[in-house]
Amino acid sequence: MISETNIPIEETIRITKHQLLKNNDIHITKQIITVLKIILEQNYFAFQETIYHPNKGTAMGSPISGNMAELFLQYIQSRHIKQLLNYKNIIFYTRYVEIYS
Repeated sequence: MISETNIPIEETIRITKHQLLKNNDIHITKQIITVLKIILEQNYFAFQETIYHPNKGTAMGSPISGNMAELFLQYIQSRHIKQLLNYKNIIFYTRYVEIYS
């Protein structure tokens, strides 16, 4: 079993932009994506009195981390997993994203 705890930020931003363009005009989409990039670039967390800036993924515990993971996994599921389930190549599939509130 492969376990990866980081989502690809750039790909997730592209997916988000594509989804936003389905229901919003280009100006609103650009504004949202700009804010999203700013938030994701401020990827800092503290542990034992030391501040870290990871070079991939989102900070654990960040209010946006779970939402970005959910968006990315929904995309992967609809693009790749769904057809495998439809053709019965996979008989059981589950996933879990912990979203803090």
